[in-house]
Amino acid sequence: QSDMQSWEEQSQGAIYTVEYACSAIKNMTDSSVYFKSIDSLLKHSIAIKEQLNAAQGRRYPAKSREKNPGIIR
Repeated sequence: QSDMQSWEEQSQGAIYTVEYACSAIKNMTDSSVYFKSIDSLLKHSIAIKEQLNAAQGRRYPAKSREKNPGIIR
């Protein structure tokens, strides 16, 4: 009976470990949607920043920037 109890405890421990691992994998899989969203938002913000930098460059030509060193690009 003691062997049977030991086997049952080991089995329960193994089942718990497998369930925990499956849960962790499911959570990582589910989070991929959020990572894709973050990636998209970062790419979009970089594109907007580049547009702003280009627009600022057109607004303040080189001579103007030399006269106004305080302008941040």
